[in-house]
Amino acid sequence: MHVLRQPRVEQLQRKLINREIGRRDFLAAAGAAGVAPVASSLVPSAMAAEGDMIHYFTWSAYEVPELHQPFVDKYGQSPDWSIFASSEDGLQKIRAGFAADLAHPCVDSVPRWHDAGVLQPVDTSRIDYWDDMFPALHTMNGATIGGEVYMVITDFGLSSVIYRTDIYEGEETWNMLFDERYAGRICPNAGTANLSIALKLLGYDPMNPTADQVREAADMGRKQRPLARFYWESQTDMEQAVATGECVIAYAWNEALVNLLEQGVPVAFAAPKEGAFGWACGLVYLAGSQNDEQMAYDFINAWLSPETGKYLIETYGYGHGNIKSFDLVDRETLVALGYDDPVRLMEGTNFWIPVEPEITELMYEIWEDVIAGL
Repeated sequence: MHVLRQPRVEQLQRKLINREIGRRDFLAAAGAAGVAPVASSLVPSAMAAEGDMIHYFTWSAYEVPELHQPFVDKYGQSPDWSIFASSEDGLQKIRAGFAADLAHPCVDSVPRWHDAGVLQPVDTSRIDYWDDMFPALHTMNGATIGGEVYMVITDFGLSSVIYRTDIYEGEETWNMLFDERYAGRICPNAGTANLSIALKLLGYDPMNPTADQVREAADMGRKQRPLARFYWESQTDMEQAVATGECVIAYAWNEALVNLLEQGVPVAFAAPKEGAFGWACGLVYLAGSQNDEQMAYDFINAWLSPETGKYLIETYGYGHGNIKSFDLVDRETLVALGYDDPVRLMEGTNFWIPVEPEITELMYEIWEDVIAGL
């Protein structure tokens, strides 16, 4: 199990967080080091069930000890962990038999995980910091289903446009991603967020579109395609392209601003006149969990501790589910990240929430066609 190789794993993790290597290089290097849980698609179900240690299924760079230090303090080590590429990737691996105890998808995908039968409700009476969380996170669409809580939202952030201030000229708008003046120097994300952006620009509700509206949005995506330098999957790849000027405009999350400014790259994180999108992710308790229940709740509580939140905000530029985390961060940093009034931010952001299943499937299908040039 990977715990025996922890020094090597932590070294790779540091390089990933410090952007010395990209996500793909991290996965390759960790795999070469024999860290089987990193290659999540190759891990047999039995490995996650061995021993008493829980198994955590998450995004790359979210497994670092600083994001669950109270757990390490209590148990002497991090949980076993594996990485997924996206919420959908994680779901499909679990449906195929991959075993874990806790996973870290985003809230808009929770109903899909729930309908697949892979989740169990969370007992909020065992969440030490429940009353310290933003109330809006308790009731966010997707986190609660049928009156039961299925996700404890731990982190959130903004989705917007990052741009080179020394090159781009114009207003801050989602139309930046469709600006023909910068053809070949625009980096959209590879996911269906592009359809949601187009829906917003067309004046539709991106969280409740009709099938015809999605098809209309896809036509905008087809017009965007020849303008794109590439559709990014790894934020590291996008950041490198922006840093070199290969991309002038890109879809991005808060963390990109932190990373690029630290490198001295002249960039800004846009406040689009149409409004930014927000994302929220968190921990779900998997129905197939076979390991210690108290350990699982200890991990959730570790993630929600104010100290974890301080590290998340300062290092990743993301918001944390515990309101008290923001009190530990200096105001200058909060202002730079747009978190000086997190309650107002929470109320004024258009968060990604679940879309009707048939519309979600249509968006996946249509966007694959757009990417393929169909």
